[in-house]
Amino acid sequence: MTTQARADSSRRVVFRRFGGPEVLELEHRPVPVPASDEVLVRVAAAGVNPVDWKLFSGQPMHDPYERSLPSGNGYDFAGTIVSTGADVERWRPGERVFGGLRFHAQADHLVIDPALLVRVPDGLSLVVAGALNVVGRTAFASVQSQRITAGDTVLVSGAAGGVGTLTAQLCIHRGARVIGTASPGNHDLLRSFGIEPVAYGPGLPDALRAAAPNGFTAVLDTVGHGTVAIALALGVSPHRINTVADYEARQRHPVAGVGGAAAGSAELAVVARMLADGDLGLPIDSVHPLERVREAYARSIAGHATGKIVIVTEEQPS
Repeated sequence: MTTQARADSSRRVVFRRFGGPEVLELEHRPVPVPASDEVLVRVAAAGVNPVDWKLFSGQPMHDPYERSLPSGNGYDFAGTIVSTGADVERWRPGERVFGGLRFHAQADHLVIDPALLVRVPDGLSLVVAGALNVVGRTAFASVQSQRITAGDTVLVSGAAGGVGTLTAQLCIHRGARVIGTASPGNHDLLRSFGIEPVAYGPGLPDALRAAAPNGFTAVLDTVGHGTVAIALALGVSPHRINTVADYEARQRHPVAGVGGAAAGSAELAVVARMLADGDLGLPIDSVHPLERVREAYARSIAGHATGKIVIVTEEQPS
């Protein structure tokens, strides 16, 4: 894989065939030029999401994404505006921005409709902002879907993952009691956020009954793995269950499947502001340079990442 960036070009991650991380390559291209209604962003950080490797693997997906070869890669990004088209009025060069652009994020530069951008608030790093688009929208929408309040006892599955961590903290911010499933190695992290941890594995239903003897009023599932079935067995109303990971359960039961598409830029800006103010935390599992993108996805595919995996295009984006 060619690694060195040239001053007169822009690198981007591409795949020309379907498969594992080995299909990802770096190519050089001219720095893109924005149209009159677009902006050019110098990308500093780009998040890694499981949907990315499901797309470049070529596996069937329940959500129909348009895929054609060759293709760029990635969705979440954060960076700095370099230039704007003649018709763009709201944005200026030098502003820090973040958002999502499917198949374009993992690159030195991208051009984008400014309506898709969110300002990075002071106090929030570009690394965290670059990881935020998917998990921030999804967590906000999931919590909102069940109208979580101080009267709730909520089960959040996968509470140490990117979506799960934010989902659980947003529930706590609303005053709810939150019990989260995670591997034992992540229990101290969950406790630091005010989440009560329960380990995955055999005996999980009994462990959840012991943790919440009065039952759960809502379940927010971020990983699947039978969470919906367990919730129903525990007596949780299907109308107070939301899953962003178990498509089959949504077909079999009247549970909700509200995800990131239900939250817009305004909601994402709220999450970013809460992170900048210290009201939420988003753990960064690992940071990988663009030329080691395969390594980043190998870690994602292996599972058990704590928080978010991020790819950076420069050594230490601020």
